[in-house]
Amino acid sequence: MTKDAYIAANRFGLGASASEMKIIDRAPKDWLRKQVSQSTLSSELSNISSGLKSTVDIITASGDLRNLDNDAKKKLVKQSRDIYLQEMQNRVTNAVVTDAPFVERLALFWSNHFTVSIRGKPFLTSIAGSYEREAIRPHIFGKFSDMLLAVVQHPSMLTYLDNKSSVGPTSKLGQRRDKGLNENLAREILELHTLGVNGGYTQDDVISLAKIITGWTIKPPKMPGEAGFWYFSRMHEPGAHRLLGKSYSEKGQKQGIEALTDLAHHPSTARFIATKLVRHFVSDDPPAQAVKAIERVFIQSGGDLKAVSLALIELPQIWQRPLTKFKTPYEFVISSLRLFDAGNNDVDLDKIIKSLTLLDHAPYTALSPAGWDDSEDAWLSPNALMNRVEWCHAVAQSVAYPGNPLELAQNTIGPVANADTLLWISRAPSGRDGVGLLLASPAFQRR
Repeated sequence: MTKDAYIAANRFGLGASASEMKIIDRAPKDWLRKQVSQSTLSSELSNISSGLKSTVDIITASGDLRNLDNDAKKKLVKQSRDIYLQEMQNRVTNAVVTDAPFVERLALFWSNHFTVSIRGKPFLTSIAGSYEREAIRPHIFGKFSDMLLAVVQHPSMLTYLDNKSSVGPTSKLGQRRDKGLNENLAREILELHTLGVNGGYTQDDVISLAKIITGWTIKPPKMPGEAGFWYFSRMHEPGAHRLLGKSYSEKGQKQGIEALTDLAHHPSTARFIATKLVRHFVSDDPPAQAVKAIERVFIQSGGDLKAVSLALIELPQIWQRPLTKFKTPYEFVISSLRLFDAGNNDVDLDKIIKSLTLLDHAPYTALSPAGWDDSEDAWLSPNALMNRVEWCHAVAQSVAYPGNPLELAQNTIGPVANADTLLWISRAPSGRDGVGLLLASPAFQRR
């Protein structure tokens, strides 16, 4: 097995079993290129056993919460929690069994870039999973501008960053009621989603964008028609608004669409996105040459994420040095399951979900709109490392791996593992201990 096969499986994918590595080893880059376009939903992600299969149904049910008695409220809260757990289980299952792990990694990257978290937002418990399916995954290989628009208009984001209740000060509703402008979503669009904190915007631009997207809210449940995104003109701040030196005339909802489209194509956005992608795929300290290469493709293609994804595969910096990135807890757990070909064996997903909670990386629970940190420092504290070692031991003792741990190591981490790692695995007193050493090794903890 070659170093390139290891990098393809771990830097671009989510780890692989020994049998998968043999397939990847034949032509690592071709294996990746074939995945670019496979953004359809798998059965694991599209089948939600709860019966509330869409955001529309969930919002409608949750919207009536104020009119329910205590027992009914408790029932609805439990139903929302059950949906969340089902979403997590489906997401984990898909990550373990997928034959397109590059697609899954990109979905994780973009969901983290456009973070929505259920912490402190119980309403989001039931719809965070559908947000990822509806606003992120369909656009992984589409236009960045389309993903941005889908994100900003999704009920999850409108709720998470409080835009659903943002009212223009001089709008018809703003003049009648004591409600005001909320800048949260506008600020994060500029700072975290498009231009970046050093992208050249000012506080005046934040205020202008906040006014531009007033009226972008969620349809009240009592109103007829489908629930979901709703443009309410009576909440919209009227008039032209100036953003980044450009005036956007009064066009209702189209005013916001035009502003977001321009932000998606701004040079600062290209640089910011390129830097984050290179940091994720190459190293915590993004090489300037690699950033410029991805930035150029982003600009020349008009934010075509398929072209950007293909350009990532061609970055020479990715293939030069393995093990420059430390796996997040989620990546570590998923790669462990893929190592044992868990998709074809019985796996207690409830335990896996509890593991992710223990390791403080359960899906849709990031601490802030900035999402999970993508650098080693965030995940390499002594306490976090001890939790990983204990998890490795527990998993090794529970997995009855029938093969030789040394052979498994040679066929998965062999090209990048140091001699001491392989020696200790070969001298392990039992197969389970050998597996535990493999999981805890630097070559497996990194990608």
